[in-house]
Amino acid sequence: MNPAWRTGTVAALCRRMLDTREFDALPILADALQDAGCTDPEILTSCQDGTLSRARAERLVNLMYSDETAAAVRWLEQFVRDIDHCDAEGNPADTYESAVEIGRTGLDQGHITFVSIEGAHFFWQSDNNRRAFFRNWSLVTGVAVPDDQQARITFSCTC
Repeated sequence: MNPAWRTGTVAALCRRMLDTREFDALPILADALQDAGCTDPEILTSCQDGTLSRARAERLVNLMYSDETAAAVRWLEQFVRDIDHCDAEGNPADTYESAVEIGRTGLDQGHITFVSIEGAHFFWQSDNNRRAFFRNWSLVTGVAVPDDQQARITFSCTC
């Protein structure tokens, strides 16, 4: 994202959408980005697409909002690539949505089961890895996960 596109209007629209977790202002964000000089067809088309899933809309707004939230999106996307994450059927699931779902599962169930050993191993290796995951996850989802809650989540592998 070109930093010149991150005007006060763009940041305010993104902040409102992230605070409310309602992404109905995406078409207005497209207009604000165009006013700021954005001509990127992928970004503008995505903002104008009324059929984006909540996770895809959240990802897009986080990429636009700040360098910090954009870095968190990229960190999570790299995380799922690094652990060779797969869905329940064994298909590669190396997307932002997968990373968000991993965190939600941990919070909802208190346990995350990975298909590959790499996922569980990442969390077994170090508390710092767990903290890094949930710091980035919290930045993009807006859901704070205190250290004591993180520490209660367990990890395993079906392998």
